[in-house]
Amino acid sequence: MIHQEFRSTLIILVVIMLAGNLPALAQDHQHQHDHAAVPEMDADGKRLESYQVKHDMDAETLNDLRARIAVYRGLTDRELNMNMSAMGPNYEWYASDLSMRGDIGILILSHGVGENSDRMLIEALKPISSDKPTAVGFGMAMMKSSQLQSAVDDLTERGAKQIVVVPNGTTTPYNTLTRQWKYIFDMGEEATYLEVPIITSDATFHMTDHFGDNQLITDILYDHIKEVSKNPANEMIMIIGHGPEDNEDNVPDLEILGAHVERLKAKNEFADVKIANLQDDALAPIRKANVKRIRRWMKKADDKGQDVIVIAIAAASHGVQTHIRTDLRGLNYTFADKGMSEHPKYVLWIESVIDRTIASL
Repeated sequence: MIHQEFRSTLIILVVIMLAGNLPALAQDHQHQHDHAAVPEMDADGKRLESYQVKHDMDAETLNDLRARIAVYRGLTDRELNMNMSAMGPNYEWYASDLSMRGDIGILILSHGVGENSDRMLIEALKPISSDKPTAVGFGMAMMKSSQLQSAVDDLTERGAKQIVVVPNGTTTPYNTLTRQWKYIFDMGEEATYLEVPIITSDATFHMTDHFGDNQLITDILYDHIKEVSKNPANEMIMIIGHGPEDNEDNVPDLEILGAHVERLKAKNEFADVKIANLQDDALAPIRKANVKRIRRWMKKADDKGQDVIVIAIAAASHGVQTHIRTDLRGLNYTFADKGMSEHPKYVLWIESVIDRTIASL
């Protein structure tokens, strides 16, 4: 889960870099949090200085990243700095009214895509944030965890003694981002990115299930497909996920997500249903092989006279969809490009995993 916009924004970032020097990065991967470095909360609830993130990392940090992330080993220092600068910011967005108090707090973890998409998620969470103190931690947490520490601090200041952590940005447990989050919350995993500070708090943390093979996710995919479907009996459905970097994770990830394929096939409405992960941040040969496979399936369906509908299995609407469009250029298909968080059942899924977790406390 390195970054979804690197390939499409590289040229733009080169121009930005040539226009001026990048400011130095205040590194956060040390043993303790620098609480004084956390931005003040604005009127919207955001603790954020800017959506424009720029890095100029030292040699030690660059080498640490290359040691942990295989796809970075082939990048020059400048390319790696640009990759990290192209990522969205790591920041907290406090979603509840500041006057709300409760023994149980909710912390939603999200990859984050951009201001508009992040705001859409905050709006979608209103049924949850109006019931319990709720904060959202956006970002990959590759080089810092202070945004998650500030979210925990804001929740505990409002009475939270138990914090339910929802991994909204990943499909299953089989990926490096989930393991990085678990490392940060001291849940028995090692750091998959940099060894950033672990959260310190008197609260107890409980991570929910991922959306995985949940029936509500199948329902969302089905409804979004039907919005663009015209002749189901002659349509091949191509579900595409971002996917993990490693094949060791990709296999079990697809096994879990395959439940959605089986349910859609069981409806006996569509000519065919397939699923594949781009493995968008994997090494180039792995990613290219996945794209080639997807294109071959779609071309075969087109040659048989079938209409192809592509849908991303992703929470946000403006993340991996951008790469899918580029990868499928020249093919005939209809894109059901809505993110799952735009569907009302997505919040029902979040509520269901929160309720299940709370019931087990």
